[in-house]
Amino acid sequence: MLQTNRLSIYAIGKIKKNWIRDGINQYKKRMPDLNINELKSFNINNPRFKNNIIISLSEEGKQFNSIELTSLLLNFKNKKIIFLIGDADGISSDVKKQSDLLLSLSRLTFPHELARLILLEQIYRAFSISSNSPYHRA
Repeated sequence: MLQTNRLSIYAIGKIKKNWIRDGINQYKKRMPDLNINELKSFNINNPRFKNNIIISLSEEGKQFNSIELTSLLLNFKNKKIIFLIGDADGISSDVKKQSDLLLSLSRLTFPHELARLILLEQIYRAFSISSNSPYHRA
């Protein structure tokens, strides 16, 4: 089963839209041990990022369906997984180069605030799939 305490999200900027913040709070209630951090910028050399799996959201990243994403996250076993979400300009090429995986949520373009909500939903879905919850219907 996927353990959400091994997952963290680091995102640039604060959520400004109330309806997105409300959605994020709903998923935080469902996964209270999932760590979400808002930063002004990424310093990929920061010790908190070392020895962890870094997955950066990027439009040119690899796309997965929900089952594939669940399998990917489960394959990292006891490693801590950190998702990075950039601001409106995305993530710098330096951070992308140092990431273990570039992940695209869709071929569509989303505002970075909405990307955070979509990622949380997919993490919750992966948790539900791994625990055989009826939330995901294949």
